[in-house]
Amino acid sequence: MKFRPGFALTLLLPLTAGGADLSAAFPQLAKMQLRNEGVTVLYPREHAGKAPPPAWLRDYEEAGVYASAPLTLTLDGLPPLTLACDSGPSADPSCRLLRDAEKPDETVFEAPGTQFAFLPDARIVVGGHSDTYYDERRTYQWKKDRFVEVAQPLRHVGVSGALKQAVILRRAPGAKAAELGLTLAAGTRVTVLLNDARKGTGNEEFSPDYLLLTPEGIVGWAHLPGNPDGTTAVEGLYYRGD
Repeated sequence: MKFRPGFALTLLLPLTAGGADLSAAFPQLAKMQLRNEGVTVLYPREHAGKAPPPAWLRDYEEAGVYASAPLTLTLDGLPPLTLACDSGPSADPSCRLLRDAEKPDETVFEAPGTQFAFLPDARIVVGGHSDTYYDERRTYQWKKDRFVEVAQPLRHVGVSGALKQAVILRRAPGAKAAELGLTLAAGTRVTVLLNDARKGTGNEEFSPDYLLLTPEGIVGWAHLPGNPDGTTAVEGLYYRGD
C-alpha cells in the first residue's frame, strides 16, 4: 500500500478517534470495572448472567494474584461461557473464556490486556498498553471450537511525541528499506500512525517498523527498535511491562 502526503491528514488522523477507552467505540455495551484485576470488561447485558465463584479462585488468592469469574456470556448461539480475569503475577492482566467454570486451564479464549469488549455476534475486541509498546487493539472471532485472532497487516498506534534522536524515513518497513530522502532531526514532533503487525525478524517479538506522520503531513516508515530499558526513539512509544 502506498501513502501519498496529500491524503495523510484526512485519512490517517481519524484513526485516533476513540482514544484509549474502548467504551467510546461500544457505547451499547454495559461496563464492569475489575479494579483489583486491572481490567475493564464491556459486555451485552442481555447476553450475560452472574457466575457463581469457582473453587479454584482460592488458589489465585493464596498465590497473591487477584482473580474473579464474574459473568457467564452467551454470544451468538454459543453455549454459555464463563469469563475469568486475573491481575497476573506481576501486574500482567488477562481474561479468558471457559466452557467449564471449574476447569480454568481449558480455555476457548485467552488474551492479555486491560480492556475487553465482548460483542453479541461473538466477536471480542481487546486493548491495553500492557506488555506492549502501545495500546494494541486486537480482534477475535469464533472459528470451529474457539476464538481466533483476526490477523492485521497493520496495527493502529496513535502515539504523538518528540524524537529523541535523528530518524531516517523509509519507503517501506525494514531497517534496510529504501530511504524516502528525508531525515527527521531530534526534537521533531511526530505522530506514530501504524505498526507493521507482522512479527519482527529473528527472535524479535514485536515489529520495530512504524509509519510516522511529520508536522508537514509527510508519511514514511521508520525502524524504531526498542532499547534495553524499553524506550524507543519516540517519546511516549515504550515497552510497558517487565
